[in-house]
Amino acid sequence: MKFTISDPFNFINIKQRKIFKRANICLKKLQPNNYFYDVNITNDKAIKKINFKYRHQNKTTDVLSFAMHENNKIKTPLLGEIFINYQQAQRQANVSNEYELTLLFIHGVLHLLGYDHHNKNAKKRMFDLQNKIIKQLKLVG
Repeated sequence: MKFTISDPFNFINIKQRKIFKRANICLKKLQPNNYFYDVNITNDKAIKKINFKYRHQNKTTDVLSFAMHENNKIKTPLLGEIFINYQQAQRQANVSNEYELTLLFIHGVLHLLGYDHHNKNAKKRMFDLQNKIIKQLKLVG
C-alpha cells in the first residue's frame, strides 16, 4: 500500500511523516496488494465543512475516512481518502502529538480497509488491532 500526504498548512514535520510510513508498513500486512490512499492534514474549519457536507454534522472532528469500497469489497486500487484534523489531535493528545496523529492515521486507514466500530464486537476488533499496531511502532503510550 502506498499513500500520499497533503499538508497545505505545514502542520506535520519530517519525523511524523516517517512514523506514518512505519505505520503503513504494519498496515500493509492487512492488505498487501498494490492499493493506495490519500491522507489530508487539515484544520478545524476545513474538517467541519467536510463533516457537514458529507455527514450532515456541523461540528469539528478528529479524523474522517472516505472509503472507495462497497460492503467491504475493494474494487479499485484507490482505497480512499483520510482527513486528519491536526488542531483536534493537538487538543486531545494525552501522550504526545506524534502518538495522537499516528493513532488517527491508523484509525483512518483501518476504516479504508473495511474495519468499523458500529457494534461492540467490531469496535473491540478494530481498537485491538489499532493498539497492536501502535505498540509495534514503540511510541510512548
